[in-house]
Amino acid sequence: MVSLADIRQWNPGALDEIFSVLQIRTQILVHSGDDYGKTLPVEGWSGPAADNAAAQHDALMRGLDTIAAGVSILGKTVGQASDAITGVRHALADVEELARKYGYEITDAGGIVDTFAGRQVPPALHPEDRERVHAQLTDDVAQILRTANDIDADLASVLDRAAAGQFGTGDESTVTAAAADGVKDPGLTLPEPPPNATPSQNAAWWATLSNAGRDILIRDRPGAIGAMDGLPATDRDRANRVVLNRDYADLQHQRDDIRHRLDGMKRSDPQQQEEYEALEKQLDTLNGKLSGMDQIKTRLDHPLPGQPPAYLLGINPANSGQAIVAIGNPDTAVNVATYVPGTTAGLNDGMSTDIYRSDSMMHMATQMGSPSTSVITWVGYDAPQSIIPDAASTSFADKAEPSLRNFQDGLGAAHQGPMNATVIGHSYGTTVVGQTARDLGLPASNVVMVASPGVGVEHANQLHLDGTPQDQVGQHIYSTKAPTDPIPIATNFDNPMADGIDPLGPDPATGWFGGQRFDSNPSNPLTSHSDYWNRDSDSLAAMGNIIAGNKP
Repeated sequence: MVSLADIRQWNPGALDEIFSVLQIRTQILVHSGDDYGKTLPVEGWSGPAADNAAAQHDALMRGLDTIAAGVSILGKTVGQASDAITGVRHALADVEELARKYGYEITDAGGIVDTFAGRQVPPALHPEDRERVHAQLTDDVAQILRTANDIDADLASVLDRAAAGQFGTGDESTVTAAAADGVKDPGLTLPEPPPNATPSQNAAWWATLSNAGRDILIRDRPGAIGAMDGLPATDRDRANRVVLNRDYADLQHQRDDIRHRLDGMKRSDPQQQEEYEALEKQLDTLNGKLSGMDQIKTRLDHPLPGQPPAYLLGINPANSGQAIVAIGNPDTAVNVATYVPGTTAGLNDGMSTDIYRSDSMMHMATQMGSPSTSVITWVGYDAPQSIIPDAASTSFADKAEPSLRNFQDGLGAAHQGPMNATVIGHSYGTTVVGQTARDLGLPASNVVMVASPGVGVEHANQLHLDGTPQDQVGQHIYSTKAPTDPIPIATNFDNPMADGIDPLGPDPATGWFGGQRFDSNPSNPLTSHSDYWNRDSDSLAAMGNIIAGNKP
């Protein structure tokens, strides 16, 4: 088994030198071997001596083929090992730096020693931060050792198989062909993440991979990598853009097929009417998803002057469609907000509206003093698509809880430096946020509920925010509603005696809920449910302040 002491002594430079020597000697072997292969048969030479020479020649050629195949794969594998070891050593250096920063030391055996044991911990190092970092270091060290042992085992396997002459068939027509057969073997394989990995374990696994290894995975498994919480935003974005383009082309093909089928049908034909209408409905759904993808592409590829870059952190056209779009890089921003839309959210014509709201909140947070900000539109769940009956049920929020919790954990695992996290829900999105905070807790400093039909609890102290004492949670739960907004009016009894029978829970903007309230000034009953992000609205200013770490 490989230890951290071994990894600290590993020298990829030595492997690079071996790789260079193997490349040169492989070329010599191939050229010389192919020249030797041309020496027989000799025209006009026959008889026992010629037959004996031919047999000896064939045996030597088979041996050369096997050696050439083995040397060829050895060169490839040694080069891969050098690259992989560099990734592991970089990961170890980062872990050791993080450990020193928080008062820990990583031993050669992989243990984590508290260097402040028996001494006063500096006030700047908060106990909860140190506890979180200790858990992260545990995951990081375990993954570094796992990846290092995977590299060691793969390299040893190739060396053993090459020594046993197991590469190449020995029957190739030339030594060049034998060498080409050798490098068809994968050599080192990329280690898989741990089964059922947490976002922190995903982050640790990704950190141990070389840049070349990451490129291979993004190329070969874009869907899996793009959906993996805990990975850097830039890498998820690269993978998800591949997925976006692939799924877009697939949806276009489906749309063209339905159009072709409709062209051959008559809606007026009673025998075809039902099928015709079903196809039209499918066509409308596909057009909506393609429109949502177009809106995402526009924000990704054509930001307006002054707009920060956008990152695609998730895309899935199944069901009502899911998409996660970050405005600004959440891995480097000091203040990071996750915005969870509600009913009718999905991969549809409304994507541009939700992305616009994130852009608006980021801009407002910057105006309110945030030094660096990222606001994420998180439609990472199947949202209800109708007010009745869908939005009256908690089932959509029930299914969304693990996804939202894992996403927030992933933001923390991928983040560089301190982060002030805010989670904002709108309409049914507040139900998703509230239930997640109730059942799984949320790693967030503040939660904002906008125009809520209910958040699954009767009082703020029934919600849980990581790192916040339970008796102080209410100070970090903010709510608002416009007096003319029909959703809170229609979905809440607004009476503390009836809170227990409200299917989604009471309105968190009531005085008895125990949270903090801020004003909203939308006044048009027809649009007030959507007007909280109007440019000069009080609610947008309040949300910008909260995201920036201020009081509204």
